Amino acid sequence: MRHYKLHVYLTLILGLLFLNTLVFAAIIPVPAAQPTIQAGIDAAKDGDTVLVADGIYKGAGNVNIDFSGKRITVKSRNGAKVTIIDCEENQNTRGFIFQNQESNVSVLDGFTVKNGNHELGGGVYCNGASPTLKNCVITQNRAGDTANFTGAGGGIYCKNSNALIEACTITHNLVGSRIGGGGVHLTGEWSGGLPTRAKPLLINCTISENIGSGIYSEGRVNIGIRGCTISENSDRGVICTGHYSWDSNLITNSRIEQNAGGGIEVSQETALKITESIIRQNTADSGGGIFCTRTSTLHVSECIIAENTATKWGGGFDIESWSGKATITHSTITQNTAGKVGGGIAFSSTPAPNITLRLTNSIVWGNTSDGTFDEVALGGNMIVIRACDIGGGLKGIGREVHPDQLIYEDNIDADPLFVNVDRGDYRLKPESPAAAMGPQSSVVGVLSVAVAAVGKRLVKWAELKRREF
Repeated sequence: MRHYKLHVYLTLILGLLFLNTLVFAAIIPVPAAQPTIQAGIDAAKDGDTVLVADGIYKGAGNVNIDFSGKRITVKSRNGAKVTIIDCEENQNTRGFIFQNQESNVSVLDGFTVKNGNHELGGGVYCNGASPTLKNCVITQNRAGDTANFTGAGGGIYCKNSNALIEACTITHNLVGSRIGGGGVHLTGEWSGGLPTRAKPLLINCTISENIGSGIYSEGRVNIGIRGCTISENSDRGVICTGHYSWDSNLITNSRIEQNAGGGIEVSQETALKITESIIRQNTADSGGGIFCTRTSTLHVSECIIAENTATKWGGGFDIESWSGKATITHSTITQNTAGKVGGGIAFSSTPAPNITLRLTNSIVWGNTSDGTFDEVALGGNMIVIRACDIGGGLKGIGREVHPDQLIYEDNIDADPLFVNVDRGDYRLKPESPAAAMGPQSSVVGVLSVAVAAVGKRLVKWAELKRREF
């Protein structure tokens, strides 16, 4: 009974404290009450809202804006289209700074940040802080120097951050280094001796037409990408590398399209799970759709990998396995092209005691290459292909079944009867012999219809470079 009463008292006290915070929370209008956004933040207390009127904000107090660790909301009155932070391309100038352990209750809502110029985070910089950024446009910012191959995070840079980035558009930003992330750069490292990992999350964002990769994630990071469109970047759409952990990063319900350096890369002892997504119309030297290096782990399910191009091998996938492994299930791999071998999948592995590639309940059909093995090119052993529709069947693979090298069971070689290949609609007709294969999720079907009418327009580096920032 005593414990029950104590629980009730604590609940009442916490409730009163929360109510007190709500009652005394203030709205601080800018520029009506405070002349600059920074002045509004400086005057705010935890729980307050700094409400910014329409306009173009520039100069001291309106750039390099620091939340100073406060649990506040900085919100535009009428959205990003009419509330603009203009950094005017001045050196060492960016829009917003989070570096005082801000959490997700520190919210930036509804701004355009443009013309920033900084070595790390041209538009927004987070270090050891985890704010919420939502409904923002981060555009025409620059990180580093292309002449010296420096910089990271043309649009946003986050280090040791659990930032929540939601419903933002990150476009036309530039980074000087390939390993810097033209749109978003996420990095993590040991902090205070604690073996923790940053877990940033991007939801319903558009990351497009950046010079550099769309998202570059490295180090002690486990990234989540949900409901995003990552397209027309000059390097790969998403790069996950050097995570040195088997805790999976996740891409789900997303579209990775028309990136000039390939769709997705997973490398250097990194684990990545991709579900219910479309990887389409990307181009690269190898691994036009997805590139996975020897020490990484890849799991792909309920996805469509289509119309990607590799000038060398692996139009859809280029997977190299040494200590890692790859699993592909309930996915469709079609209309991809390779300059050498493996229009659909190019796989190679060193001798291993465990299964290195498991391909199940999937469709690999209608892929081409300029060499041999249009659909699947397999090198190495411990490979399982089961319950799939493989164009050309076992003969097309050019391998013999062997218990320690290739297990090939319950597969078919039959036209899967896509709804409309010419329109990129890779759902299956009701009479399809591959009904139990390929994506079974309605999410991928909806995504497929949504992009079916989109024509091929592969972004070119020279085209992006000519654009004025």
